[in-house]
Amino acid sequence: MIMLPVNKSDSLYLSVILLITLTVGMAKAQQPSLSAPEKPASNSASANALLAQGKALATAGDLPGAERALKTYLQQHERSAPALYLLGYVLQRENKPKESLTVFTNAAAIQAPQANDLRIVALDYVLIDDYPDAIHWLALAVQLDPLNAEAWYDLGRSQMNQGNFVAAQQAFEHVLAIAPRDVRALNNLGLSYEAQNRPSEALHAYAHAIAAQQGVPHPSEQPLLNYGNLLISQNRSAEAVATLESAIQISPRDPKCREALARAYLQAEQLLQAKQQFEQAVVLDPKNPRLHYQLGRLYRRLGLAAKAKTELALSEKLYGTRSTPVTK
Repeated sequence: MIMLPVNKSDSLYLSVILLITLTVGMAKAQQPSLSAPEKPASNSASANALLAQGKALATAGDLPGAERALKTYLQQHERSAPALYLLGYVLQRENKPKESLTVFTNAAAIQAPQANDLRIVALDYVLIDDYPDAIHWLALAVQLDPLNAEAWYDLGRSQMNQGNFVAAQQAFEHVLAIAPRDVRALNNLGLSYEAQNRPSEALHAYAHAIAAQQGVPHPSEQPLLNYGNLLISQNRSAEAVATLESAIQISPRDPKCREALARAYLQAEQLLQAKQQFEQAVVLDPKNPRLHYQLGRLYRRLGLAAKAKTELALSEKLYGTRSTPVTK
């Protein structure tokens, strides 16, 4: 039994075990099997029904139910690679990355993982904040399946987290070669361009993302928010206001959208509209000291001295709560 990874050295050990297993498993897959066929297990019908139930529950989003069904099945079929891989996926979705990695290691010792399995392994490493290992397994996943858009997207996000913006851009471009209207990839491509100080290309990517989600049932506010913020940075307040009002129509309770729209109004010297948006942002995110500070400064400009004093004091208190170290 592979030990549960609890620190960096154990995490590295698990990575080595998975890599060896993958290499050996792929080599074996190219050779004819010399082993005797597995004998049918007793009660195979009921066992298969239990495995099917685990798959159905996982698909339906009942992750605890799926975990119970799969673990019950594995009590009698402990070397079932499909069940182990599915259980590893379920545990990852339940935010149990260390248990999931142990299950994947056991599965890989029986059968070489496929690209989607390696993607879930990588997402386990994301959950334990180990992005270098996540990038390693995602790179292997896209080698195994170059048309796996989800693996390319996750690779791009992981590269972004590590500050590898060119590599992230390339990963998102791979996604778009597979799915040209993928809104998430277009939006993140814009973010990667912004991080490289390429604002014109970022604006183009955000605009493409906004156009790609026209008419979809559940559009995202994120490309509109990012587009609006970039317009503000270029002093294009009128365009920013129109864009951010559209973002708020999609996500009226997002304080970031309210804050961005307030900043656009402020830049356009529409102080009362900015005040309204900052006030709503504060209601939605009352513990954000930046919002209280901006609202306090705006109150001061509007001659509302008492309100300004209250907001600025609250901002100072919240900043202290967030950043002041505890001293004895």
